[in-house]
Amino acid sequence: MAKPLLIIQPATSYDDMPAVCALRGDELAWFGAGCGVAPDEILSVKVYQDAPLPDPADVRATIITGAIDMVTDGHPWIERTAAWARTAMAQGAPILGVCFGHQLLAHALGGTVADNPRGAMFGTVDVARTPAGAQDPLFAPLPNLAQMMVFHFQSVLSLPAGADVLATSGHDPHHAVRYAANAWGVQFHPEFDAQIMAGSYDVYADAIGRAGFSVPDLRAANADSAHGELLLRAFMAAADGA
Repeated sequence: MAKPLLIIQPATSYDDMPAVCALRGDELAWFGAGCGVAPDEILSVKVYQDAPLPDPADVRATIITGAIDMVTDGHPWIERTAAWARTAMAQGAPILGVCFGHQLLAHALGGTVADNPRGAMFGTVDVARTPAGAQDPLFAPLPNLAQMMVFHFQSVLSLPAGADVLATSGHDPHHAVRYAANAWGVQFHPEFDAQIMAGSYDVYADAIGRAGFSVPDLRAANADSAHGELLLRAFMAAADGA
């Protein structure tokens, strides 16, 4: 049988956004649709429940999703997952870290993750491709300025040795990074669309307001972008060619 796409879940949105998940499923469905991968071709591992991770060689590719917890919370499962990711990257396994997953890859290799001194960030942002990004298989299909959805409190503040910045934003200079030959991290959420983003505003309106954002303004600007799916399809193509 074909190897599955491994989706490492540090959380499930059923726990914090049940209304959206009742209509759309959780990250498994969102990433599966974006990647063009059928549900029966996905292996989910809920690491926050201490589920064991497979040998990286036994999966087609790996996506590490966003989370409710922070990388800096230091839970034992976070460090175990970071150790697995470090080994997988050394073996050349194709990995895409998203939001928490991006930060976990940086942490695993010795980078610094912490509260962003510019504060939290929510909504759709312009992500500018760097010259390195223009040559990268994930970012080459994207325009020089892509629109991506973000929802995060922490960021990668310093990079591990050997990492290359592929895209930046005014808020996050390390918005997209290539950590190893076949390992990428992105601070944005390529799996989000306007409906999922709107659901996050419903649940986290108070926290977003305390961070200094206007939820009505965010809702007014909320719109779909095709760029996230382009990146996910490019990741799968790169993984299959690795």
